Amino acid sequence: MNKWLPNFTEEVQRLLGYSPTTARAYASDIRRFLDYLKAQGRPVPPQELSEEDVIGFLRAEAQQGRRRTTVHRRLASLRVLERCLLMTQRIEQGFIPPEERLVDVLERSLPPRPTTCLSSEDLQRLWQTLLASGKRQASRDLAMIALLVEWGFPVNLLLKMEMHQVDMEQKAVWLPHVGGTLEKWPLDRAYAPLRRYLSQSRNDFVRRESEMHVFLSQQGGALSRQSVWHALRQWGMMANLEAMLTPRLLRATAAYRMMKANVPPHTIGAAMGHTNPLSTSLLLRRLRGACNDQPPAELPLIKDEAL
Repeated sequence: MNKWLPNFTEEVQRLLGYSPTTARAYASDIRRFLDYLKAQGRPVPPQELSEEDVIGFLRAEAQQGRRRTTVHRRLASLRVLERCLLMTQRIEQGFIPPEERLVDVLERSLPPRPTTCLSSEDLQRLWQTLLASGKRQASRDLAMIALLVEWGFPVNLLLKMEMHQVDMEQKAVWLPHVGGTLEKWPLDRAYAPLRRYLSQSRNDFVRRESEMHVFLSQQGGALSRQSVWHALRQWGMMANLEAMLTPRLLRATAAYRMMKANVPPHTIGAAMGHTNPLSTSLLLRRLRGACNDQPPAELPLIKDEAL
């Protein structure tokens, strides 16, 4: 890879704005691709890469028992490689196959772990559990859960969200689009939990006036992903939910609800932070198979006296 794109991880961060951790993950997938080409007797220069090389690699990954999500991640890494090579003028044209050629390869990989959806009754129990709790983090976590269920936002965007991105008057939040620009997302039933947290509880977490993150930890800094996972698991157990409560489950519930409400797939994908429309198509297809026999979950309505 050094011959193709020296300092790949640094270039990905500089050119595309990815974090060091994400850049290293992409580099790991690309090394697998290069090892595949070497094993096939094709240690070709980047300008000779072809669609068949990509399809062959993904097919080999599927034949080795990789789950569809893993194969899809490998594809995403190759897309990043293609973009970097094009931007640094190391290649003149792309080598990623069109989506119609990729669907069959992805379908041949192991299906992802079952994608389930919460029901309206599940959300009702979860809301009641959080509203009845005396813990100060309950209000914070309910606000985050509501945003996850209403729009399916990526957790990392919510953790990075700052106060200037929240517009209580317009009942909306502004989050970065894939291209980096802020996009306005109107709030419906997630508005009340967020308003409740900001007006009643956030100040309890603040340790420094300069701290602008919306969701704060017990120490007063930005909340971590690990803390979110732990909190969701605990609240799910307290609400006696059958499935383990995770960001994936909440986001799937949001996507299914939006799909049933005829929200356009490109809007669903944008809300969920998908960089590739194929990701959205595959998710919606899984949800039709896993959840289509149940009505979409409705977010509970918080009454005024709870605010």
